[in-house]
Amino acid sequence: MSLSGYWILTSNHRLMHFEEEVTEIELELRSDPISLAMTRDGQGCLVLDASGYIQAHGTARSLGDLSSLNLVAPPVDIAASPTGVGYWVIDAQGSVFSFGNAPFLDGIPQVASKAATAVKIEPVAEGDGYWIVDSRGGVHSFGSAPFHGALVDNRPVDDLRVVDFAADLKGRGYLFLDSVGQVYPVGDIPYFGSPAPLGRVDAVGLISRPGGYLVVDSRGAITAFGDIANLGSPVGLGLGVLAVA
Repeated sequence: MSLSGYWILTSNHRLMHFEEEVTEIELELRSDPISLAMTRDGQGCLVLDASGYIQAHGTARSLGDLSSLNLVAPPVDIAASPTGVGYWVIDAQGSVFSFGNAPFLDGIPQVASKAATAVKIEPVAEGDGYWIVDSRGGVHSFGSAPFHGALVDNRPVDDLRVVDFAADLKGRGYLFLDSVGQVYPVGDIPYFGSPAPLGRVDAVGLISRPGGYLVVDSRGAITAFGDIANLGSPVGLGLGVLAVA
């Protein structure tokens, strides 16, 4: 997988790809965009909108979506298969929908029963397992995804709102990002810091790569931690950032 670049989704419905050069794509969706997924080669991106419609760009392929279904809960995240052509979509109640070669390993529709909603589905590097994460830091493991613990187990969660999650490629642990820019490591995963001590951050996304990670806020400002390059962002353009990959 090419891990040198990243994708940013902006509030004016544009998809920006930052690599050696910056490319920009104007999206034509059926509803507001809510989530992104980068393909395993780094050169493709899947965009999920609030109706469940999925649009594919670059090397990504559209293999179906949820737009024709009578959904009980809104979709919240999409993840691309790291081993082939396929993807998963998760809704706010924790139900999982799989497409292509992405295996269905179960979902957790009861995740919303305790005032928490599902926010993220993250596959393991081999593609035969995934984690589902809720807004209060709960973690549910399926298939080969190892469970290293959850924020909800040992931290007060009354004011906690998890907005993103990233797992170590070797399965040693994972990182949580909350809405004020605090990064929480769980398991034996390298931790390089958080932007939260520098001041309150309206964080929206975590871009994790081997050796480091980027924290992105709603204005497009990026803070780099570890050995990872900040290749640019839409900060200063007056745009909001909705999602990153």
